[in-house]
Amino acid sequence: MIAAFTIGSQLFLQIYLHKEEENSHIINISGRQRMFSQKITKEALLILRAKNITEFSQHQQKLKLALNLWNHSHQGLLKGDALLNLPKPDLDQVNKKKFRQIKPYKDSITQASQKLIQARFSINTLEQKAYVDQILNNEEEFLKLMNHITFQFAKLSKDNITKFRNLEMMLMSVTLLLLGIEGFFIFRPTFKQINENTVALQENKEEIEAQNQMLNQVLVKTQVQNDNLIASIKYAQTIQNACLSIDSSISNYLNKDLFILFKPLQVVSGDFYYLVETESHYIAAAVDCQGHGIPGAFLSMIGVAILNDIVKAEKITEPNEILYEMHQKVRKTLHQEDNDNKDGMDISLISKPKDKSEIHFAGAKNPLVYIKNNELHKIKGDRFAIGGDNIQENPFTAHTITYSQLTMVYLFSDGYLDQFGGPDRRKFMNARFEKALKENYQKPLSQQKSILESTLENWMQVGNESQIDDILVMGIKFTV
Repeated sequence: MIAAFTIGSQLFLQIYLHKEEENSHIINISGRQRMFSQKITKEALLILRAKNITEFSQHQQKLKLALNLWNHSHQGLLKGDALLNLPKPDLDQVNKKKFRQIKPYKDSITQASQKLIQARFSINTLEQKAYVDQILNNEEEFLKLMNHITFQFAKLSKDNITKFRNLEMMLMSVTLLLLGIEGFFIFRPTFKQINENTVALQENKEEIEAQNQMLNQVLVKTQVQNDNLIASIKYAQTIQNACLSIDSSISNYLNKDLFILFKPLQVVSGDFYYLVETESHYIAAAVDCQGHGIPGAFLSMIGVAILNDIVKAEKITEPNEILYEMHQKVRKTLHQEDNDNKDGMDISLISKPKDKSEIHFAGAKNPLVYIKNNELHKIKGDRFAIGGDNIQENPFTAHTITYSQLTMVYLFSDGYLDQFGGPDRRKFMNARFEKALKENYQKPLSQQKSILESTLENWMQVGNESQIDDILVMGIKFTV
């Protein structure tokens, strides 16, 4: 009888201890829901502040992961989950009521988060802001109710521990009465196990606190790195803008005889424009470097420096000769003779002699469009790019356009033509572009620029598309 009582007491104590371990998992998971809720809010705000589609997609993936863990843990608290070491909870009346109260706030946060995960990157963030506001408006009540639930779980656990200790003392007293001194030695291992379990629970608590502290440190470090990266990119933009500055002698013509539509995909651009006045010529070029963003911007600054060297230092003014010389210098600068680097540029370039009503043109892949007497003409560029493949002789063709009346010349990269949009989500293409130019070429240049901008924005909005490449269009008016 004594042995049976002792064995029964031990089994009962072990079961009770196991239940308390399960309760500690419940408390940890319910407390962790706060962290996931805050993570969802943070990623939602970062989605709203995303500067480009890559950032946007990365934060969408992080939001999706946080939302899945959040929902998984919530279901585990309600119904139990073996993967999370959560038993099916025996909810008291208080927590049943709180879970019913928290449901609409959780569902609203989930709905808004899913909308953000499914959203597309867009300059217009009004709809995305509404979803973020929905999350923020429900987060406070969710956290408040989650605190009540966590505290209630903790209270129940504390009450159970109190009952456990009282029961332990009672069993110990009975056992001592039955076994006396011998009983003390029999149950000594049990007391040791209880102490170890208590220490283990404390260690688990300290480990969780240490992990939370580590996560906060990682978050701060990541934010600092992100701020440094943004600052570096903005400084790169300042440098590129300085390289693309227009001489005062030419800037006077802006919006009157010249417009530039320049829309980088990211903060800095792989497309660049070049405008310069020499003693005998006006020279203009639209250049599309391979890539966009920071790599394209580096290549664009190399292109500006090389053009300045050719035009201002070497005083070469014929477009085909400028392109050939530029090709050689790009290959030399990038050491393309000695490596597999094939980076290059597509360019359309014109030169206008000051003493003649002529326009000289040469193109490396990129064309030129000019309109006079209500007729649109297009001169294709040569099939060779600047840089990349070796060219032994000058392959760039010199073209001459004479004019005796109003003539509009357009230089452009492929960004405008390749932009997806419209009801069928297709590229804008040459036909639509040339139609827009021809319909508006006699209008003031500032108005032509505005029309091209609004046409492209409407095209993207109808197709619910984001910008995919750097965009550059230059329009120049020539009159006798």
